[in-house]
Amino acid sequence: MIKAKLEKNKSGKIIFKLKIDSDYKENILFKRAIMESKEIKGRYQYEVPLRFFIPICKNVGRENLVLDKRCILSYLEFSDYYDENYYTDIDATAKYMKKWREEGCPDIYRITIDKDSYEITKEVVFKKPKVVIKDFSL
Repeated sequence: MIKAKLEKNKSGKIIFKLKIDSDYKENILFKRAIMESKEIKGRYQYEVPLRFFIPICKNVGRENLVLDKRCILSYLEFSDYYDENYYTDIDATAKYMKKWREEGCPDIYRITIDKDSYEITKEVVFKKPKVVIKDFSL
């Protein structure tokens, strides 16, 4: 059984918490996630980077995954040109949009998790604005 939770910390960053049974620790996907995560105390064992959330949810069956009742079910995400840094937030705030413009206006996606079926949808909500320059020469 795998328990997962997405929550927002005091500084506004989205955190992915995970509790893994010993059966899944030998899976290569979970090994990679555990290597890059940090151990925490409490109900969940690990604080995992958010980029592992979608692969874990898609590769673990619905019967083996449990989302917390107070889990965030929708968030925004974009990455830089090389996919090194991922920027996430729940809402498109002024600070978030400023960072988006600094990174060259890549597409911003809204990731939504269906509470009942745990199906994840990813849709584009902001695109790079197109600039059209007309020639008015005589």
